[in-house]
Amino acid sequence: MKPENLKSKRLNEVRCIWKRQREISKKLRNLGYKKLDKPIRNGWFKEIVITHKIELYKNKEAILEVYKKGKKMFWGRTKEEAQKQWLKYISENLIYKDLPTLSKKQFNKLSTKAKSLCTPFYFRYHKKLKLRFYIRIPKGAYKIKYTRAYVTHSKIIDPLLLSEYALLNNQLLKRGYYEAEQKLCKYKDDWNLRVYKKEKLSTKRTLKNLKKYPITDIINEKYHGK
Repeated sequence: MKPENLKSKRLNEVRCIWKRQREISKKLRNLGYKKLDKPIRNGWFKEIVITHKIELYKNKEAILEVYKKGKKMFWGRTKEEAQKQWLKYISENLIYKDLPTLSKKQFNKLSTKAKSLCTPFYFRYHKKLKLRFYIRIPKGAYKIKYTRAYVTHSKIIDPLLLSEYALLNNQLLKRGYYEAEQKLCKYKDDWNLRVYKKEKLSTKRTLKNLKKYPITDIINEKYHGK
């Protein structure tokens, strides 16, 4: 019987390692959390909260439905960091009257009454027009405040599972296994590859044009091509 090819064997071993790592990850997630005896302070929240005045409005349910769709809480180690996260979200997703705007996908999931509280608008993002929706909630129905953030639970960990996962990672870095893993990876990192290709093409064209001129002219910079 013909022995199994070493490269094929490595590929199968890598697949088995990946499978075992997925099993370990699932087990670690299923361990859950345990409640701490005493909560630990962990920064601040800048949040949008509904006030008791919400009861005065006839469309209370629609207001609450719209409120639940948007992002309402921003965390930071200090109040200043929480404010920075707030400002970052404003610049990325736009905020109208201190309320985050909604995407088209979020808007489509609202009821008819809740949709009546939203106003569509377009903005330009990377040379493309994007659609979002302003939220029109009465000013008295909400307020913005800072509150203390606490850690009340901690993740349950299993040292044996973590150790096994680390050993499997080390195995994938060994000679033969690393090459096999790279071969199995379907996705490659093409970050800024387009820019790199453009620069390479431009350089290639420049060098090709230089062949039209004598070497003496190139040295003395007496050529007019690019």
